[in-house]
Amino acid sequence: MIRIAHLTQTYHQKPVVNDVSFQIHAGQCTALIGPNGSGKTTLIDMIIGDRHPVQGTIEDPDHLLTSERLGVLFQQSRFPERMKVIELYHLFAHCYPSPLPFEEWVAITQFTEKQLQQFATQLSGGQQRILDFALTLVGQPQCLILDEPTSAMDVEMRQHFWSMISKLKADGRTILYTSHYIEEVEQMADCVIVLNQGRLVMDDTPQNIKREQGHSIITLPTPPAEAVISQLTDVKIMPIHDGQLQMETADVQQTLIELLALNIPLQHIEIHHHSLLDIIFNQHKGGASQ
Repeated sequence: MIRIAHLTQTYHQKPVVNDVSFQIHAGQCTALIGPNGSGKTTLIDMIIGDRHPVQGTIEDPDHLLTSERLGVLFQQSRFPERMKVIELYHLFAHCYPSPLPFEEWVAITQFTEKQLQQFATQLSGGQQRILDFALTLVGQPQCLILDEPTSAMDVEMRQHFWSMISKLKADGRTILYTSHYIEEVEQMADCVIVLNQGRLVMDDTPQNIKREQGHSIITLPTPPAEAVISQLTDVKIMPIHDGQLQMETADVQQTLIELLALNIPLQHIEIHHHSLLDIIFNQHKGGASQ
């Protein structure tokens, strides 16, 4: 476990990370998300020791943040000029007592023999990203911190990347990552940390966020009489649009039972469940107004 308590960092005397506290649980996958400029990269820099907080503490009782157990993938991938892919593997492998075997490393990159002999700087952006990720794994770290790991990757490579993360997660590795792809958060994260304007605005599992803060929209193609609608409980009625009535509810099942009891036909209704992105976006707007 890694405990972050009241972490604060300033830039030109303005807080960019403001009194942030949360925990990264060992063996779990934690997603750190938020809009651009919310303080995600600054927070990561403090966790890995590249920047010192002006306030707060980082406790690491399991020693996950030691150089022997930590692997970091930074937001930008940079490689030495005129150095081949295969040479980079051997360079990194010489730095560790038990490096990842070469064959397993190649399987992570999915590179051909020709690509292994290329200069790293000649690879495409997505290939450079998967190379950078594979180099992060050479030392077989127990803790991974990944800043926008799938940037520049195409859909196929992103799927391969997350299959690798799934295997690492099953192996008990501790993973903290940032992402702008909400489906990557919903599918992989055990916990979601949301920052907005430097403040922590959400810390929960994706399932709890959707269950506790999510609402659904029920659309009725033929609006019932106002006297009938007024009998519904715990719903928010929206203005009629295109001849359709929409209502927001936190309990779809209960609302449907009430509609049936009022003899409102349900054959052509539509039900839209808010996605995790909808919920987090609304939370961001709430945080920004405070």
